Amino acid sequence: MSDNTKQQTVKPQCHYFVVRKKRLCRMTVKPGHLYCGEHEPQTTGQPNDTRVPCPYDPKHTCFANKLDKHLRICNARQQENPEYIETNINSPAEPSNHRQPLKDVPLEILNQVIDKINVLYEKYIEGNIEELSEREIHSVLREEYMQNGRTESSLRHLRQVSQLMWIVEDEGLVNNNTCYVELGAGKGHLSYFAWQAWCTQPTRQSCVLLVERAALRHKRDNKIQTQVAKSDANHVTSHDTSEGTEARVDSVVDGRVEGAVRVRADIADLVLHLVPAVRERRSVVGITKHLCGVATDYALRCLCAAEGLSHLRGLVMSTCCHHRCQPAGYVGSSYLQALGVDAADLCVMLGVVSWATCGDGRPRAPPPAPDPAPPGPREVVGRRAKLLLDWGRVLYLRERGLNARLTRYVAAAVSPENVCIVATNTQ
Repeated sequence: MSDNTKQQTVKPQCHYFVVRKKRLCRMTVKPGHLYCGEHEPQTTGQPNDTRVPCPYDPKHTCFANKLDKHLRICNARQQENPEYIETNINSPAEPSNHRQPLKDVPLEILNQVIDKINVLYEKYIEGNIEELSEREIHSVLREEYMQNGRTESSLRHLRQVSQLMWIVEDEGLVNNNTCYVELGAGKGHLSYFAWQAWCTQPTRQSCVLLVERAALRHKRDNKIQTQVAKSDANHVTSHDTSEGTEARVDSVVDGRVEGAVRVRADIADLVLHLVPAVRERRSVVGITKHLCGVATDYALRCLCAAEGLSHLRGLVMSTCCHHRCQPAGYVGSSYLQALGVDAADLCVMLGVVSWATCGDGRPRAPPPAPDPAPPGPREVVGRRAKLLLDWGRVLYLRERGLNARLTRYVAAAVSPENVCIVATNTQ
């Protein structure tokens, strides 16, 4: 391509310098103009039409004579939620009072809470948490795991996904006509491999449902779409999502639907049994990888809602970031209270759990040698506090008829957040 041709194909860019982003505005401009419609009035002082703030979001403007059209397509416009979105259905109202920083907790009270943590750990958890040995990489991950140039961080991530998938299979949770729900799916790595392993055979009639509140580039979803397109499917459908809507990548074989569905929604607002992908399947399995803080509690309420509990076969949920739990949102409050942990103690515990990954507070050293030193006292207490919070979640599940337990699914060297909740429905 000649230089002249390249210049003709490059669209002219706005010359306005955006200070906050430290770059030029990337909007295109009309021929003969230096600035886009948003910035030209600010620079020339002579707008070719009056611009007005958008009624939906005054942070941006539009031409007054095009306001009606803008309101129909503006991304900030309110949209009607589907039936499976109900605000805060899985999130109890949080009290107005905030947690006291750990540094402000009197030493006497802090020591009392540490004593409770140690006593309860030794009584209920020590010796009762399953320790899994690491197995070979699951077959659906093996090709990606063996690729050259993989960083150690990436390999650790794949080892964790592999172990979680083995647990799902070992617990007998893989069945036909099942919806595997990944809550807090992010870019969909776990769901992608779950789809490969459990949903691609036409006789399965199963699918994966990815639930995520953030708008992400769906790289793994796109891989599912690409693979379905290469199969003998009759058709493939895919469309973008907005708040509370679905994006589906399906293959239809002999009238049977299988594939992946992404729902953009906050777990706190999700009525799971009303999601079409769930309603169309006979059973549900919940899976998560490092679902952060109180989102785990929202997910447990979502999966164990009375209307859908009979269809829940089980769940495998790896937890993390316990310091981001909320006293009112935590599902195990009443169960720990029965063991002597009151509301004030719980708030202190939610600060103590940070010791599990912060250790003695000094900067992290390089990766440990093959024989690392034993954890310090603060780190031990922090890990025990995290396990105690997860134990409260186990008790919540047991009260709802599930056979639940805690499992260390990988070594601490693979991830310090190495505990998952495993539960199967015995009803």
